[in-house]
Amino acid sequence: MNKRAVIYARFSSHNQTEQSIEGQLRECYEYARRHDLTIEGEYIDRALTGTTDKRPSFLKMINDSKKKTFDYVLVYQLDRFARNRYDSANYKAKLKKNGVRVLSARENISDDASGILIEGVLESMAEYYSAELSQKVKRGFRESLTKGYFTGGRDLFGYDVVDKRWVLNPDEAAIVKEIFDRYKHGEKTHSIATRLNERGIRNKNGTEFGIDSITRILHNRKYTGKIEYNGEIYTNVTPAIVDEETFNECQRIVAMHQHRQKTLHSHSPYFLSGRLFCGKCGSNITSESGTNKEGRVYYYYKCTGRRKKICDQRNLQKKQIEDLVFDATAKYVLTPETINRLAVEVTKKFNAGLQNSVDIAVLQKQQKDVQRAINGFLSAIAEGIVTQSTKDKLFELEQENERLENCIAAEKGKSIAPISEKDVKAFLKYFANKKYDSDDAMGEFFTSFIYRVVLFDDCVFIFYNTSPDMSNKFRLDKSELNDMKNFIRKRKSTLEPLVFKSGACGGTFQ
Repeated sequence: MNKRAVIYARFSSHNQTEQSIEGQLRECYEYARRHDLTIEGEYIDRALTGTTDKRPSFLKMINDSKKKTFDYVLVYQLDRFARNRYDSANYKAKLKKNGVRVLSARENISDDASGILIEGVLESMAEYYSAELSQKVKRGFRESLTKGYFTGGRDLFGYDVVDKRWVLNPDEAAIVKEIFDRYKHGEKTHSIATRLNERGIRNKNGTEFGIDSITRILHNRKYTGKIEYNGEIYTNVTPAIVDEETFNECQRIVAMHQHRQKTLHSHSPYFLSGRLFCGKCGSNITSESGTNKEGRVYYYYKCTGRRKKICDQRNLQKKQIEDLVFDATAKYVLTPETINRLAVEVTKKFNAGLQNSVDIAVLQKQQKDVQRAINGFLSAIAEGIVTQSTKDKLFELEQENERLENCIAAEKGKSIAPISEKDVKAFLKYFANKKYDSDDAMGEFFTSFIYRVVLFDDCVFIFYNTSPDMSNKFRLDKSELNDMKNFIRKRKSTLEPLVFKSGACGGTFQ
């Protein structure tokens, strides 16, 4: 079967250049060649950070995955995809829904269930690096603001930048003041924009004013002479154009005019979508919703076999089954003993792959064959068999041996540093002790750990992203299911971090 892939590459503005993109693409194409992947296209974001999802090519790639024209997204390293675990889990879930998986050209991630857990460990390490780098950047940013320097960003209407400092543009500043005054006295943003355009006044980039550009000006506190950054206020960066009272009055009017669409019913994502299966008929159990006579919306999972009338598996309330899987994992699996065992397994699997690089092994075998041939020619020469063709062939072999030596050294130089059991334990303990107070946090949990859930009448099997043969599974029998339901009812939706104890009653973890 033809395996189709696209490449995503990105470099940030921090000490990286166009060569960074070229290097990423080269590694990705080499990986594709080794693994028989057909590259269908490239998505490239330049001078954009991975900590934000405002990446046009990246978002286009996510959207294009719906077209089913590629099966994999190939990145140089996982930190090129995202340096935030929430965003990574979110976008990987979207890709998975469209049948697409993320591959790393440089990191040894197996193509099985355990690879998902390894990805999480590597992403957590990248996120730590990103946070550390962010602190350094923030220190420099604060220093520049303290000195009143321009710190970059888009041109701001009303100001010019002279000698790295913001200075008033008198003509534009007068327009900014007029915008605030008109809006304060009841004129609508559309009317203000039309009035300015009719007078031939243009935005900083030469385009006409619109509702959005007027709204951005009204929201920008810099026009009061204040810049807020990381909880601190700086008053020596931008000269004030409007007073604080006028600005606050305009904010009150903006808030009053905002029309926020109200949703009658909101609910969390279906966290088990694509992971839930019927033990009776083997069919997928998919998300559903319905409305009762009172107009109340309820959410549940339904076996597709039941929909086809070939199975009598009952419908399952969304929250009930998700809470069951979450709490079973939290209460019985994320224990100190299990964390220690998984750390050993994951570390051993990842590092074993690093030590047995396919490329290095192939090159080393080729070098042994060349050295064997060289030894043969040297033996012939020692016996007095010396011809011009012998000398020429020996010279070619020595050149080939030198080339292979350089290739092996280059491959070893590109090798990824091994991960430690400490890294893996830290990743797992992060999940054991965190607060699950948002959909993003819950989504990250399910994406990182849950591979498959199989439902029977009398038990539930939960398979985890920890082993290629999925031997790490948890079984809840009927009595344990009742215990878990009571546990869930008691715990409900508390935001307190869970505390796990080993040797908990009920269930078996194999």
